[in-house]
Amino acid sequence: MVNKTVCNLYIILLFSVCCLFFTYPAYSESQNSEGIVPLLEDTLPDDIFEDTGPQEKKSEVSISGEIRARGTFQIKEDDAVENNQSVRNRVLLEGKYKNSVTVSAFSDYLYFAEENETDDYDIDLYEAKWEYTGKKYGLSLGKQIVRWGKTDQVSPVDTLNPQDFREFIIPDYEERKIPVWMANAKWFSEYFTLEGVLIPFFEESKWDYFGTNWSVFGHVKNELQGAVSDPALKSYINDLSVHETDPDDEAEFAVRLHTTIKNIDLGFTFHWMTEDNPYYKNFPIKNISVNGSFSGSAISSTLGAAVLTDEDVEVEYRKTKAAGFEFETTWEKYGIRGEALWMENQSFLTSSLTSSSHPTVTAVMGVDHTTAGNVYFNFQALYSHIGNYSDDILYFDQDSFSLLGEIKLDLVSDWLQGAIIYNVSLNNNSHYISPYLKYTYVTNLECKVGAGFFLGSENTWFGRYKAYDYLFFNIIYLF
Repeated sequence: MVNKTVCNLYIILLFSVCCLFFTYPAYSESQNSEGIVPLLEDTLPDDIFEDTGPQEKKSEVSISGEIRARGTFQIKEDDAVENNQSVRNRVLLEGKYKNSVTVSAFSDYLYFAEENETDDYDIDLYEAKWEYTGKKYGLSLGKQIVRWGKTDQVSPVDTLNPQDFREFIIPDYEERKIPVWMANAKWFSEYFTLEGVLIPFFEESKWDYFGTNWSVFGHVKNELQGAVSDPALKSYINDLSVHETDPDDEAEFAVRLHTTIKNIDLGFTFHWMTEDNPYYKNFPIKNISVNGSFSGSAISSTLGAAVLTDEDVEVEYRKTKAAGFEFETTWEKYGIRGEALWMENQSFLTSSLTSSSHPTVTAVMGVDHTTAGNVYFNFQALYSHIGNYSDDILYFDQDSFSLLGEIKLDLVSDWLQGAIIYNVSLNNNSHYISPYLKYTYVTNLECKVGAGFFLGSENTWFGRYKAYDYLFFNIIYLF
């Protein structure tokens, strides 16, 4: 059950959102022009308010920004170690000059409450880029996000920018992307566009390793404090640490060929890359075999024959190659898109808590449609194949199938929307489902309230988080 504090906070939030429903909307001129009645019998001259003096030159500099705030409250309470609440606050300030120079900075605060309380605060440069687009070529230099691929939630071809997984998949896909320093050059011909990307410095995806609901090894350190009795073993587990090694060669190169044949957009990509996600080269506890669950009882049962070493969890990032294909088209009132990616080597966590690398193929096919009743459907099917498969790989079968997407409908005009995001693994019957309401009645303000549910056994990709079902609110204000 949800504790009283969470209930009170959620009630306050819902009350605040309801209050917003009774504010007056900002109508455009076109919406109200028919209802305007002149107070005087004679109309005023049409040019009475026209400025006949020198026109002020439009500013070449623009300033904008956004404030994002998100809170989550855990629905279930049990005896496990867990973060019952979390808060994320991001403030972004962006300046543009002549639409060619963009500089933005952000403040990012992430807090996990209750047991294993942690917080992280960062102020940094977000994007800083110079862009030029001519008739024959374009060039973009600096710290930026470049989006490849066509599909939503999961986009295999979108390999250029790493992601922030510290909240797992609670943030939207675009919000998780991390800008990196790169040079992006394009050449436009009559028949196709050729794009080349150079990334000189490596930037990894962000993961927490221990101590949060969404970390790689969960709350295993704290869980084992109550599951084992040997004080020396407790101390050993509590002192486990991670040592990361950056690649010797950080540079990455990528090319993309884009063309349109009739009404079909096609793209072909190749990326000489370093994996953004970690490869676990070494785990200090040897001779163990876990099933994917990091609960105290599951891990303690594997320690009987374990060998404890004076080593760290060793993490590195490995070189690989990736070739991709993407397309997008329309058929009648349906949007159809898809993409596929081959990777020479992709890292997977195994039952020994080390990684193994395997060639993979991942493909996504999607269809979206808006009905006459303004109901939006986004349906996607995902298939992945792991070559040279090994049975000790956690969470993924040799051939995996998933259904994912989103359904949205307008409840009140277009300013109150109900939606559900879903991701269903057909192999192991594990699911992630997130229903929510989105409110956009007030100009430049978006509010979401909803929930997230994880289903499946503890040794599945989504099932391992089933103790962490949550309520959430999300506010975005643009200025």
